[in-house]
Amino acid sequence: MYVHYNHGRYGYWAYTFRFQNSNFKLIVFNSSSNRGPVVHIETSINFLTKKKLIKENTNKNAEGGDEIFKETWNNVIIENLIKLSEIRDFDELDIYNY
Repeated sequence: MYVHYNHGRYGYWAYTFRFQNSNFKLIVFNSSSNRGPVVHIETSINFLTKKKLIKENTNKNAEGGDEIFKETWNNVIIENLIKLSEIRDFDELDIYNY
C-alpha cells in the first residue's frame, strides 16, 4: 500500500507499506522539501535494509533541474517495523529520527 502526501510546490511525504503477518508494515519512507521547482533536500529511508539516504542541494542558486546534491548515507536503528494500525496521525509520525 502506498500513501502519498503532496505539499504542492513545497514537496511531499510518501509511505510504502507491505502486508505481512496480518498487518501493513512500513518498509520505505520518502520525502522531498522544495521551494517551487527547486529541491532543497530529499530523504529516503528503507526499513528493510536499514539504510537512510539524505540528498541535500548544495547549489544555493539553483533554479530547478540544476540542483547539485550531496549524498549522505546512514544506518537506521529499528527493531520492529512500524505497523499502520499503530499510526494514529501521519502528521505526528516523527520518521526523521531514524
